[in-house]
Amino acid sequence: MKAALCLLVLGWVSGLCGAEEKESSVLTVTSGNWTLILEGHWMVEFYAPWCPACQQIEGDWEDFSKRSSGLNVKVAKVDVTEQPGVSGRFFVTKLPTIFHVKDGVFRCYHGSRMVEDLHSFIADNKWNVIEPVAGWKSPSSVLMTGMAGLFHLSGWIRQTHIYLTALWECLLGALTSFSSWPP
Repeated sequence: MKAALCLLVLGWVSGLCGAEEKESSVLTVTSGNWTLILEGHWMVEFYAPWCPACQQIEGDWEDFSKRSSGLNVKVAKVDVTEQPGVSGRFFVTKLPTIFHVKDGVFRCYHGSRMVEDLHSFIADNKWNVIEPVAGWKSPSSVLMTGMAGLFHLSGWIRQTHIYLTALWECLLGALTSFSSWPP
């Protein structure tokens, strides 16, 4: 019984028992595909599943993505809990954070998160008045590539700690039950 409980806990910790993700028109950006946003026209949201402000704009972000095809802009999202390297590359320090990207030039979006406002931001080229991220702080720069590595390492350390803690608790529970055996 305890072994089954340990497997259940380890499965939960590793995300194997998580709920299925619903179909989305928003591209999920990872460390393996983040270079896709270096070409073309993009809006990218950085979020965390536990963040109330991020949850609040989730529906609008999906609607914006569905309505964006006529604007010739692609819409993406980055889960900072799953992609610490990507969030480090962009040096995301608050959630949600939205970046406008056009042909590798990055701008931080600070406007309203309502679908209509996001739509007019692109349709009316309002992004042109925002100062681009400085070259040395650009997500594709050498400096931010190093930052991505540090954030990725910290995420790996955190995940390893979670797995080891869960494993230790399972082993400790199993050893405790064996110490009282035979009954």
